[in-house]
Amino acid sequence: MDNADRAPDFPIEPLRWAADATLELPGSKSEANRLLVAAALAGRRVTATGATASDDVRRLVHGLAVLGYEARFRDEAAGLVEVGPRRTHAPGRGELPCGNAGTALRFLTSVAAITPGEWTLTGDAAMQRRPIGPLVAAWRRLGVDVEDTNGCPPVRVRGRADLRGGDVEVEAGASSQFVSSLLLVGAALPHGLTVRWGSALASADYVTLTVRSLARLGVQVEVAPGAARVRSGHGAVPDTLAIGGDWSAMGVWTCLAHLTGSRLAATNLVADSGQADERLAALLPPLDGTGDRPFDVAVVPDQFPNLAVVAAFRRGTTTFTGGANLRVKESDRIAVMARGLAQLGVGVEERADGLVVRGGGPVRAAVIDPAGDHRIAIAFALAGLLCPGVTIADPACVAKSYPGFWRDLRTVQRSPRCVAVVGMRGAGKSTFAAALAQATGLPAIDTDREFERQHGPIAAFVAAHGWPAFRAREAEVVAAAVRPGRIVATGGGAIEHPATAALLAARTFVLWLDAEATTLRARLAAEGAARPSVTGAPVDQEVEALRRRRQPLYAAVATHRIDAAAPTAEQVGEALRRLGCRPAAGS
Repeated sequence: MDNADRAPDFPIEPLRWAADATLELPGSKSEANRLLVAAALAGRRVTATGATASDDVRRLVHGLAVLGYEARFRDEAAGLVEVGPRRTHAPGRGELPCGNAGTALRFLTSVAAITPGEWTLTGDAAMQRRPIGPLVAAWRRLGVDVEDTNGCPPVRVRGRADLRGGDVEVEAGASSQFVSSLLLVGAALPHGLTVRWGSALASADYVTLTVRSLARLGVQVEVAPGAARVRSGHGAVPDTLAIGGDWSAMGVWTCLAHLTGSRLAATNLVADSGQADERLAALLPPLDGTGDRPFDVAVVPDQFPNLAVVAAFRRGTTTFTGGANLRVKESDRIAVMARGLAQLGVGVEERADGLVVRGGGPVRAAVIDPAGDHRIAIAFALAGLLCPGVTIADPACVAKSYPGFWRDLRTVQRSPRCVAVVGMRGAGKSTFAAALAQATGLPAIDTDREFERQHGPIAAFVAAHGWPAFRAREAEVVAAAVRPGRIVATGGGAIEHPATAALLAARTFVLWLDAEATTLRARLAAEGAARPSVTGAPVDQEVEALRRRRQPLYAAVATHRIDAAAPTAEQVGEALRRLGCRPAAGS
């Protein structure tokens, strides 16, 4: 893209503190591209749902249409794509522009090989540096006239309708997509197709995803070490195929949660999806703590940029290995990450198959050029959420896989985790919550006042219904008040209701205003307000007994303790310091 056509640079505003947000992620492009190719060859029209109109998926759908197959977005906003058999009067030649969509180009090369006609598959400058030679060589061995350009695109294919299938070996050390591309078209060949790749296979989980995708179209695949056999034909082909959310897109939020304690979820992720990046959360704990850590990125190569940022913010040296094929992605991800981290002031050493990242030091402001690579832009946006001064050049490149990323980033920025203020009567919760709200620009909610707005004076309610009924209604009020982006001051005894205690512990930062009994008695006496007794003793005389009863409950849920005797301004300053976004304790 010409610089004049690029979107303006995008400065990242750091989080206030840990976030609490639920997102709807894009559909998995890895899953969508596999299912759409398999469905187009299945012999009947199929509608895919959840196929986000990312650049990669758009390129693949367009390429199938150029080849003469029924393929179109019926509703981009809803992610509905229709695919089906090749049209009767389909063209006999065409050009398939794939931009920087390596998956689309590699999968479409195999579809072109079994589609009669003359086809040229092209890509942008970055795509023309990405390897395709092993896949081209495999199709030559199967009898197709196909040429690449010094082992890279453009690729020219004379597709054949009379191919029978058979047995072929492909070198898959640079990309598992060569194997997946062949497997996806095997069922369309009369004799099926056996693909062998020996011991070296990059990103093996993606071949597993291909096999699972084919099974959803009724294709039988037998997998053995170093080989897979696709049987000819299809079984039951469904009318619709639901595409799950993208675990690769979730990776940046998983890493942010790991670093900050944020609570980040997605509505459309499917467990046991077969997507390699679903396992990321389970791989992060070894990066906790200080000291040196090794990390083999071969199992989650798409998460390397995010993981490199995680390494930059942990105290210690992280050595990434297993990523040699990262040099032939949308960019040379090892080199581009090394350059960007160095701009931030992070110690980094580039290796042939990874990076050595020396993290935990100060990070400085920088404008990061992601070299047109969506995953690099997203990873450095993660860095910008953690420290001030990070700006992303060419932000539009995220459209390749995550068109709504900047929208979701804003949602996360605007959803700081709810702060709940707990403590005894007289601790000053309402005053402190109001001052903290003013300092942060967030709304404050006092649950005692909210209760009285809904149910009338607390003393009258307790006199009429008793304390158990009050606690039950109070729990409902607290549950309704706890939302991201709020400061919530709770009643002194709200913590005694088990549901309220569990909610505060799970969904909020709990600031405990802790005061000595003498301070509480003095404040209550000076206040002179009518408060119902909890124990039957005068309000100022029951303080010690209630304090002993509640102290363990406050301590159990408290994220931080604040001295209730300190001036309000000091309390607010301490709270902001404690809440400030930073790597989680122990990292």
